[in-house]
Amino acid sequence: MTEQREKAMRWITVSSLLCAGLIAILTTNSAHAQLFAGLEGSAPPTVSTDLTGFPDVQWDNHFSFDVSGAAAAPDGTLYLCNGAFTTELYESTLTGPPQHLARLDLDMTALAYGRGTLYGYSNYADPKGIYEIDINTGACTLVLDVYTGTSFRFFALDYNPVDDLFYGYTEYGASGLYSINIDTGEMIKLAGSIPASNGQGRGMAVGRNTVYLTATRGDDDIPYFAYDISQGIGGEWVPFTQPYPAYHSTGGAAYIPQPGHDIALSLTGDCPGKLTISATGASHNGKVAIIYAFDYGSITIPNGPCAGIQLGLNRTSVLAATVTADAGGIAELTRTVPNAACAGKVLVQALDLDTCAPSNVVPTP
Repeated sequence: MTEQREKAMRWITVSSLLCAGLIAILTTNSAHAQLFAGLEGSAPPTVSTDLTGFPDVQWDNHFSFDVSGAAAAPDGTLYLCNGAFTTELYESTLTGPPQHLARLDLDMTALAYGRGTLYGYSNYADPKGIYEIDINTGACTLVLDVYTGTSFRFFALDYNPVDDLFYGYTEYGASGLYSINIDTGEMIKLAGSIPASNGQGRGMAVGRNTVYLTATRGDDDIPYFAYDISQGIGGEWVPFTQPYPAYHSTGGAAYIPQPGHDIALSLTGDCPGKLTISATGASHNGKVAIIYAFDYGSITIPNGPCAGIQLGLNRTSVLAATVTADAGGIAELTRTVPNAACAGKVLVQALDLDTCAPSNVVPTP
């Protein structure tokens, strides 16, 4: 047996013992992931669905509120905004009612939450773009001009923790769905406009590596649409149930993660140097295993409570550490990484030890 395989077998043994000694698998879980949506104008009831039966989903009504933008933090906090020119910011839960936080110093017509920060798209600022929002003061700071040279207007915007990119849908310029890298400014078109008689899509939520486009024209018999990001460029939009068949208003959407099941991994920092491994969406105050390997694969845990769980790594997998998530479901581990492990030579994955749900696989930068 090679040294790498011996390491893998040691990891399997250690992980099985950890599972057996530290956790009890949850047979039921009342906290389901929810896709939240709302519209602006006449304050119709906000709605949510757990996406069971997709694409034929059932929607539940919640509090009535004007929503022009929405986003959700990993701990389930909803951020909502309304007001086309003077924008007010609120926080809420699914049951409501929304609580006022601040008046924003710029208009915001879309919200996104990522990297521990609230962002928004401003359509009337100069320049039009994505802005960082201080939820306490309402101050807005430019992050990326998305309009100059492109004419893009991202009335639908959200962040994907799986790949650390923002996603936006524009009806202006070269219309369609784009990935947005706010660090480099790169915007890549993944798909054209939705396949409908009208291309309106004014709300967006990203969850489980899928874009959910909302605030389409329901009164023109146009459904909502989803796009699986793993398709890459040129994939297909999939229609799903429209909860507002009598409306064509602007609106907002948010994906509220299910703790322990919507676990997403990202790496930040320097390589070589200090690298922070962050897992969000983990079980609150739960244990998270951080695993690394030297290639992609499909290793399956052979025994213990996590038996049968397949990882996205090969048999070189090694348990780096077990860390405890905080009350918001965020688990972090910082390590000094040598040059030999950088540039994708090592792959990292997290495993929620309360639910045995694996995260996405992330290569080192």
